Amino acid sequence: MTLLGKTFVYITLVMSVVFCTIALMVNSSHINYKEQFEKADAAAKAADAKNRQISAQLQEVLAELSIERLARKSSLAALQSELAAARAELQAKETDLIAKGAQLTALVQKETARTQELADKTKENDLLRKQIMEAEDNISNILARYVDTKDKINRLQGNFDTLEARFAQATDDYTAALSQLEILGVDERTPLAAPPAGVNGQVLAVSTNGMVEVSLGRDDGMREGFTLDVTRGNQYLGRVRVTTVRDDKSVAEVLTGFRRGAILEGDRVDSKLY
Repeated sequence: MTLLGKTFVYITLVMSVVFCTIALMVNSSHINYKEQFEKADAAAKAADAKNRQISAQLQEVLAELSIERLARKSSLAALQSELAAARAELQAKETDLIAKGAQLTALVQKETARTQELADKTKENDLLRKQIMEAEDNISNILARYVDTKDKINRLQGNFDTLEARFAQATDDYTAALSQLEILGVDERTPLAAPPAGVNGQVLAVSTNGMVEVSLGRDDGMREGFTLDVTRGNQYLGRVRVTTVRDDKSVAEVLTGFRRGAILEGDRVDSKLY
């Protein structure tokens, strides 16, 4: 129970005693005034003594209450100091929190920028990887073409070596032939009287005016005026005389005195049958 509560209890007790005394006095007035007075006087003295006791107790209570008030004021002052310190600390923490919030915002912005940079770098890396793959494919294609070209060059070199060997052999044969011709008194400008033996070809085309085109030309030793026999299987068809000579084919007229059948495209021609 607090001091204020104790005070109210004592006051209530005193008032109860006073009212009780008055009631006794009123009651005794009807019976015996002297006894009533004596009793009242005794009661009053007792009440006064009790009142002094209660007053003393009240002073003690008031003193205790004053002391408690001072203690509470001191506690309140201490609490106010603590509250001020707590408010100052709270304000400092709020300021620190604001600063840390700003730092966090800066870190978030920095992280966002790094994330975007990472995305850009990833995209650039993917593009570079794609370009590298394309370059590798191009290199593979170029390497394949190089290998193929190298093979072709090797084959061409082999063909060239073969042709070179054949050319050397032909040169030797030509030189030997010139030597034989010199022995016979003939050179390359001397006209031949007849085509070389064993040369054969075929009729390429037949015209309505008695002319045919054959597959033998200057490269085969044909000259203007040479005659060729025409056959189809075992059938002798006639003879033609060369009138115009080209490198790979010639034009000839059909000799009517030797005709034995109709000459057609695809028939065989020979330089000499008999």
